[in-house]
Amino acid sequence: MDELLLRAGEAHKQPLASRVLTSLIGCFVASAGALTAPAAHAAADMDTPLTAWIEGVAESAQALADGDPARAEVASRDALAVRPRGEGGARAELALGLALRDAGRHPEAAAALARALPRLADPALAAEARFERAQALFYSGHPGAAAALFAEVAARERGQVAHRARWREADALLEAGAARLAVRAYETLLTAEPAAAAGAGARLSLAAALRASGEDARAVATYRLLWIEQPADPAGRAAGRALRAWRDAGGRVPAATPDERLARAARLLELSLPRRVLAALDRLDAAAPPPEAAARSTLLRALALLQLGRRDVAEVLARPLAGNAAAAPGVRAGAELVLARAAARAARLDEASERYRRLAAWKGEIPGVPAAQTRDLPEDAAFLAAWLHYDAGAFARAVGLLRAYVRSHPHSRHVDDARWFEAWSLYRLERHDEARRAFARLARGPIAPAALYWQARLADGRERQRALYRHVLVEAPPGSWYALLAAGRLAALGERPPALAAAPSSPLPDGPGRGPPGETLARAARLLGAGLTAEALSELRTVAAGRDARAAAALVAQLAQAMGDAELPFRMARDHLAPTRRALRWLYPLAFPEVLPASAAHAGADPHLDLAVMRRESAFRPDARSAAGAVGLVQLIPPTAERLASVEGVPGARVQRLERPEVSVPLGAAYLGLLAERFVDPAVVLAAYNAGPVAAAAWARERAELPLDEWVEDVPFRETRRYVKNVTADYLVYRALWAGGALSLDGARRVPPPREGVAF
Repeated sequence: MDELLLRAGEAHKQPLASRVLTSLIGCFVASAGALTAPAAHAAADMDTPLTAWIEGVAESAQALADGDPARAEVASRDALAVRPRGEGGARAELALGLALRDAGRHPEAAAALARALPRLADPALAAEARFERAQALFYSGHPGAAAALFAEVAARERGQVAHRARWREADALLEAGAARLAVRAYETLLTAEPAAAAGAGARLSLAAALRASGEDARAVATYRLLWIEQPADPAGRAAGRALRAWRDAGGRVPAATPDERLARAARLLELSLPRRVLAALDRLDAAAPPPEAAARSTLLRALALLQLGRRDVAEVLARPLAGNAAAAPGVRAGAELVLARAAARAARLDEASERYRRLAAWKGEIPGVPAAQTRDLPEDAAFLAAWLHYDAGAFARAVGLLRAYVRSHPHSRHVDDARWFEAWSLYRLERHDEARRAFARLARGPIAPAALYWQARLADGRERQRALYRHVLVEAPPGSWYALLAAGRLAALGERPPALAAAPSSPLPDGPGRGPPGETLARAARLLGAGLTAEALSELRTVAAGRDARAAAALVAQLAQAMGDAELPFRMARDHLAPTRRALRWLYPLAFPEVLPASAAHAGADPHLDLAVMRRESAFRPDARSAAGAVGLVQLIPPTAERLASVEGVPGARVQRLERPEVSVPLGAAYLGLLAERFVDPAVVLAAYNAGPVAAAAWARERAELPLDEWVEDVPFRETRRYVKNVTADYLVYRALWAGGALSLDGARRVPPPREGVAF
C-alpha cells in the first residue's frame, strides 16, 4: 500500500511522496500484507476505483505533512467514501482521525480512530492509532481512559510508540487525579532516563504530583532543585512561579536560602546569562546574606561583569577577595581568575602572566566556573601565561616563553599549540629562516597541513612552492581550510584547482534486512506512508542511536531525507558512510528548502553561507541548545534574536520559538545579511558571527588589506579562528557541490576595511 501511495504522490509531484524511492519503500512493505484487503475488494467490486482511494489517502498524508488538516480531512473523507470497508476503510479512517487531531477536534478524532482500530492489519499503524486515540481521549477531557490506553500501548508495543506512551501515561494519571500512581510513574521514568529531553517537564509534573498526593516537603524540594538547576528552561521558570504562588496562598514553602540563590546564580553564569545573574544577586544582597555567602556573591558578580565587558568594575570587586585570607580558597582562586582575565584584556601582560602562573597550581572548585573548566584550569593557566604575549602582539617575548613552556610541559595537550604560535610569532617578526625551521618541525603531526602551507608561503622558487602546496593537498582532508588555500595558491601558479571528488554511490540494499533494525525501518516506512512523519523519524532515530547504526546508515539517511529531515542524513553520512556522491549530498544538504531560499533572498544573504553556519552550529537540529543559552539551527542567543526581531519587524512572541525553523532560519539569514553588508568578505562575516561585530570590526580596521590567509591566522580568539576556517571551508564545499563553484580559496585577496553597520 505504501508503495502505491508514494507512486500516486510522485504522479502528482507532491513534495513528501516524490522524495521517497518507490523501490526502497516497496521492499519494506512487500511482506506486510497491506494491499491484500483493498486488492481483494477491487477484484470483487471493480466499479469502485482503487485509484480514487489511493489518491485520497496519499493526498491526506501529504496535507498532514504540509500542516493543512482541513485539506487532509477532505481527502480522507473522499477515500472513505469510495472504500468504506476492510483495510482500505481502516486506512481512510486513520487518515481522518489524524486530520481531526491536527485540527484540534479531539472527540471526533477519538471516534474515527476507534472505528479504524479493529480493521487495521498493519501492526505499526494499529499501534500509532491506539496511541493517538489515547491522546484524543486525554485532550477530550477523559484522562482516566487515556491513561489506561497509554498503559496498554506501553505494555503491548515496542519501539518509540511504547516509549512515548509511558511518558504520556504519567501525564494522564496526574490529570486524572491518580497522584500517587503518577508519582511512581514519573520517578520510574526519570530514574531510567535521567537525561531525557522531556526530563525537565517531567520533573515539574512530578513536583505537582507530589503536592497533590500530600508530600509537600518533597514537592517543595523538587520544585526548588528544578528552579536552581534549570533557570533558563521554561520548566525551571515555571517551578519558581509555582513556589511563589504556593507560598502566597499560605503554603509552608520556605524562602530560598542564600546557598540556593547562589547556586542558581552560578548556574545562570555557566549559561552565559550575566544580566540575569546580576538581577539574582541584587535580590540576594538586599537580604544581607552572611559573610561567606556575601563573598561568593561578590565573586559571581565580578565574573558576570567580566562577561558583560565591564572589566574595571569586575577588578574593583575582585581585588579585595584575592587578598582576603578569611575568604574560602575557591573564592580567592576565582578572584585571581577575574584579575588575570582583566589584566590580559587591559594588556597588562606581566601581571596577567603572573596571576595565571599562580592559578596553574590551583586544585579545587571555583564558584561560578563549570567543573570541566576548573579541572582543566591548571594546565590552561600555565599555557596562557606564555601565550598571552603572543595574543597581545609581543611576538619576541612570546617566542621565548612558548619555547620554555614546551620544555617544562612536554606532555601537555597544548604542546602543539605552543609550537605553532612560536612558529607564527617568528613569521610575524619576519624572522623567516627561523620560521621555516619551526614550521618544518611541525610538518608531521596533527597540524601538518598548516605547517606545510606556511612553509610553502615562505619557500624560495615556484617549483618548491608547488611541491609543498601539493603536499598540503595530500595531507589535508579534501575541502578543508588549508587544502582550499593550497588549491588557490596552485591556481595562481597555473594549475587547475581540484574538482570535488567522490566515489560512485553503491546501490541501496533491496530491503531493510532482518532483526530489530530492519523491523524498525519497515515500521518507519509504513508510518511515513500514513503521513505520520514525526513518528517515523522517531523510529529512525532509534536505529541511528543503536549498535547497528553503521550497517543501516544508508537506509536511515535515505528514509530521513524522504521525510524532509536534514539532521539524520547528515549524522549518518558524517559518522558512518564513505564520501560517495550520495553521501556528499547528505553531508552538505540543501536543508529547509521551504524557508531558507526566500529568507536568504529577502535578507541579501548567500544561502550556502547560511547552510554552512547551520551545519557547524546545530548539525541541522532545529531544537539544538547550547550551554551558553543559544537556541535553534543558527544558535542565536535570545538578546541577539530580540534585537534582530526589532530591526526586522518580527513580533516579539515569535522570538520565544527559536527552535522552529520558520523562526530561526529567517532571523539567521537576516543577521548574516546585515553582517555581509558591513564586512563583505565571507570569512570576516563569519568572524563577526562567532565573536561579535564589534570585535571583528576592530580586527578588520587594524589589519585591513592583509592577505586573507594571514588575517585569519591573526584572529586573536582561538575558537573564532577555528570557526572561520571550518565554516568557510564548508561554505566553499557547498558552492562547489550545488552551484559549481571552485574548490579553492584565494588566500591572497585583501581583507576590506569594515563599513558602518550592525554592532550587536
